[in-house]
Amino acid sequence: MANINDNIRGKKLYKQGDSGVDASRGSDGEVTVSKEKSDELNSLTDISEVFNDDGLYQTNKFLLKQIEDLRIDVEELHAFIKDAFGKDSTSAASKGDTGATGPQGPKGDTGATGATGPAGANGKNGTNGNSHLDNIKSITFNEKSGQLQITIGDAVYRLNPAK
Repeated sequence: MANINDNIRGKKLYKQGDSGVDASRGSDGEVTVSKEKSDELNSLTDISEVFNDDGLYQTNKFLLKQIEDLRIDVEELHAFIKDAFGKDSTSAASKGDTGATGPQGPKGDTGATGATGPAGANGKNGTNGNSHLDNIKSITFNEKSGQLQITIGDAVYRLNPAK
């Protein structure tokens, strides 16, 4: 994996100086050219003159080839960076490699069990219901006879309610 540093380790090809001065390398390592030459270089927009003048072309053809190679490299780098990180560095598409996973930690303690609530009422069909009601098959009121009829197992009990 590569890292990128804070500077490009290069100097400008030239920087603008005062009018009428000869080009010279300063203590900072940069070449200072006259204001006139700087303005002329900054105003250049068309390289066709170099290609059309055979003397200029023959003198500069190797530099032209290197400049074109650099242009292609910069174009490829631009496409790569845009694809890898997106256009906005604050929301980069690539965040880098994920680090190794650490060892599994020990299992934590079991938490306290909540208080047990009171037991609910046991109905006649509940698993904890009264055992003497287990065999009741039906309880009905016979309107014709006015009796309460309870069937327990195979036995039928008829009760006369008090009036």
